[in-house]
Amino acid sequence: MKNIKSILVILICASFLVSCEKEENKNPDFYNTDYRIGLWVSPDKKDTLEFINSSNMIRKGFYYEHEEYLYKIENNTLIIGTEHQTQHPILEIENGKVVLGNIYITTGFSDNSGTFIKQ
Repeated sequence: MKNIKSILVILICASFLVSCEKEENKNPDFYNTDYRIGLWVSPDKKDTLEFINSSNMIRKGFYYEHEEYLYKIENNTLIIGTEHQTQHPILEIENGKVVLGNIYITTGFSDNSGTFIKQ
């Protein structure tokens, strides 16, 4: 009888441990990979950045068809590409919004930053 109780306790504990799901880290911060994954859209809906995982992204929209890139974040900068890299300073982060510098090609002194909102 003692063995049956022991086995029953072990089975209950095992089923409890298996049923517990790992809570994902969804801290609303662009630097947090779990939070960053997903679609980020410019306010005018002409540009999108879709972060697939911690190193792959797709950019599409009015200016871009459907371009896949590798990316990384280092020293408050989003670096896109491998051989030909572009660097985009992370200028501002708010809950569900990020402003990236050097995101658009411009001439002269116009602002080339872009705002993206998490969808």
